[in-house]
Order: sequence, then C-alpha cells, then structure tokens
Amino acid sequence: MRLVPTQQKEIYRYLLLTRRFEERVLAVYEARGVPELPHLSIGQEATAVGATYPLDDDDWVVPSLRTRGPILMRVPLEEVVAGMYGTAGGPSRGRTTQHHMGSTDRRVLGTTGLVGSHLNAAVGAGLSSRRLGVDRVTVVYFGDGATTRGEFHTALNYAAVADLPVIFVIENNRWTEETPIGSVTTVDDLVDFVGHDLHAEIVDGQDVEAVVERVHEAAARARAGEGPSLLEAKTYRFRPHAEIITERRPEAEREEWTARDPVEGYRVHLLDEGVVDEAWLEALEAELTDEIDAAFEFAESDHQPDERAMYHVYKDARVAPDGSVVR
Repeated sequence: MRLVPTQQKEIYRYLLLTRRFEERVLAVYEARGVPELPHLSIGQEATAVGATYPLDDDDWVVPSLRTRGPILMRVPLEEVVAGMYGTAGGPSRGRTTQHHMGSTDRRVLGTTGLVGSHLNAAVGAGLSSRRLGVDRVTVVYFGDGATTRGEFHTALNYAAVADLPVIFVIENNRWTEETPIGSVTTVDDLVDFVGHDLHAEIVDGQDVEAVVERVHEAAARARAGEGPSLLEAKTYRFRPHAEIITERRPEAEREEWTARDPVEGYRVHLLDEGVVDEAWLEALEAELTDEIDAAFEFAESDHQPDERAMYHVYKDARVAPDGSVVR
C-alpha cells in the first residue's frame, strides 16, 4: 500500500489524537478522577492506528481493553468521553463505561472484560461475513497475555479451518500486567507459539507505516478467500498496566522503548520527507486541543442516565442478508 502525503497526514493526525487524548485522560484522572479506571495505550499508538487505517468503513474492528486508537478513529470524541464518565451521551447511554465499548453502526464490536473472550467473538464476526456473503474483514486486537489462554487457540484454529476473513493482531508489549511475557511462554516470538497453519509474521509495532502495509496485505488475502492472518506487533506501553498499579518494570527497558516513541518518530519522518512543516504541526496541535477540550466539557456537563435506561438491555431484532438490523 503506497501511502500518499494526504494519507500520511491523516495517519499522523490519528496518532497524535490518540496520544493527546490519553495524555488528557491521565491529567484529568490525576487531578480529579475519572469514573473509568484508565488503562492507557500511550506508546502503542502505531499498532492501534496502523491496523485500522487500511480497513474499509464496513470492516469490523474488535479492540482490546487498551486499544484506544480504533475507537477514536470511528467514534466521536464527545461520545467516547461520555462513555468514560458513564453518562447518557455515551455509547451505551450510561449503562456501562467505555471499556469494551461497541458500536454496530461504526463496526466496532463490543466485548467483555474476560481476557481473550473477544477473540471468539471476532471469529464469529468473520463467520457471519462468510455466511452472509459480504466482503467484510475483521481485525481483532489483543495483548501478549491473551496468547496463553485457551480462547486464543480455539479462535485461531476455527478461523484457520474455516478460512475466515479475520486478522489477529497481538499487541506484544512484553508485559502481562506485572509479569514479563517471557516468564509464562517458552518462545521469544509469539508467532512461533501458534501453529494452526495460518499466515503469521512479526511487524515493528512502533512503525505505523509497516503496520499499515502488513494489515493491508492481510486484508487482501482475506478478501481473496485465503483465510486468516496473525500479526505480532512488537510494541511497548509507556504507562503501567493501569493507573492504580505501581511501575515496577526496569528503568533501562522503559528508556530504551520510549526512545522509540511511535508518534514522535513519525513526526520526524514526515518532517524529513517534506510531507509536513512546523506550521502544519502547530495548527494540528491547536485543532486537537480544541476538540479534546470540547469533548471533556461535554462529558463533564452531561447528565446521568435515567434509572429506566438500565432495564432496556435486550431488544428483539431481525437481521437482513446484508448484515444490517431490520428495525
């Protein structure tokens, strides 16, 4: 996938939006609290943005707990922040927070807090695309810890057996909460841990264009009926697993990875290539600051849901052959 300057600018905008948004979440959390405990993806933006960018609008994305980028690329900021606050303007209208959010209209598949459970849900989305005869790919994100779960293997096995159009993206940030992944696996590269006879490869998760290219190729294989792919993105989170957890990772390791900041690295790349200049970058910073300010102002003034909203959890619906809901 040969990226043109307009696409590179768009990718950088998504990277910076994800970074600045999560920095604001952290600042607000530390200053006055946020109802939803932050599990920040700072440092992993290139994997999150890069694996969603080459998709069509009609393709499914299935984020992990930490994968903020795809949500910010598809859901309005005000709705995302309202979801974090659990107010009526959020994606669930206040029934739950933004963690594991779903939005069928934007092809974001909502899941649960059970590690790895969303992998089989993603395979189900791939199966529905096949059964309905629609040209739709599913990308599912998950952390390295999920590869030690049975759901990982059942999902990959069925997707491979049925040649389903699913792309599995491991966000390997080296740590499963506070446990180094090397302590619970026998391989250095998690793609070697797999089998299941499907296309598997490693990608530099700090290089957004490399991620875009690998996912673009995987999507082309899926659309051609060549089955699923597994991509292991080597990446790193710059914050602890969650903001209530004390940082215990080696300082030297954290410094090594923060020197490979995916957002700053892409900014420098675009400057060096003459794709952007400092004036454009400054204007973008101002634009995103205004958008994020407005989103938090909206959420902090939004009202709590009426108690009756909690009872409207299930709804009878018919599904049309194209996958849309018949209302």
